[in-house]
Amino acid sequence: MRCLAAFTGRPHLYDGPSELKEHYLELIAKHCSDRPAAVRSVDLGSIWSLLSKILSGTANHDTATSFATFHCIISVADSGAKQSKLVAGTLPSWVCPSQPLGVAEIRAFSRLLTALTVKTVPPTYTTQRHTSVAAETQKAESLAKPFAKHVGHVLLAYIDCMNDPLCVLTPDMRRELEPGLFSLCEMLGEYNRDALMVSSLDSGGNPRICG
Repeated sequence: MRCLAAFTGRPHLYDGPSELKEHYLELIAKHCSDRPAAVRSVDLGSIWSLLSKILSGTANHDTATSFATFHCIISVADSGAKQSKLVAGTLPSWVCPSQPLGVAEIRAFSRLLTALTVKTVPPTYTTQRHTSVAAETQKAESLAKPFAKHVGHVLLAYIDCMNDPLCVLTPDMRRELEPGLFSLCEMLGEYNRDALMVSSLDSGGNPRICG
């Protein structure tokens, strides 16, 4: 909701007449209620900031209490709380919603994906003579081939994540993830990659990959 920045950044709006507050609070509450999936995490922060400013103390008061404004605040706060619970419900038990994974964890995950394509010679536990013979005959292999059957599911999960309005990946996170994504695309191969792109089209025929 782009209007949230306008509301939270202009004192004459959040300190303005009660009738004005009622109108934009009703707009926010209706948007959160009608399109909950369209409310992003960054929007929730703006909503809480706006409510904090509206609820702050002041020396100037209206001549009559606006009960409508109170009920609008309750409605917006309830919608925001539901959104927070919706996001928290997608996380495993060991992740605290208020302390999500960050750039360092993204970097480690990307490094793991990249390591899958590195070829190595598996160690053999035999006699020294047999070990030297095995080292000469064994080919260096990576885990790319056995993992390839799972790559499509991983990339589709990433596509769904990028198109989920409740999921936020900062530019730094995306940058750290790029090497791992390139490795996945390499494992997938050109034919399967094109097939994945076709299967990821939305109902209107547009690619669901964004950013």
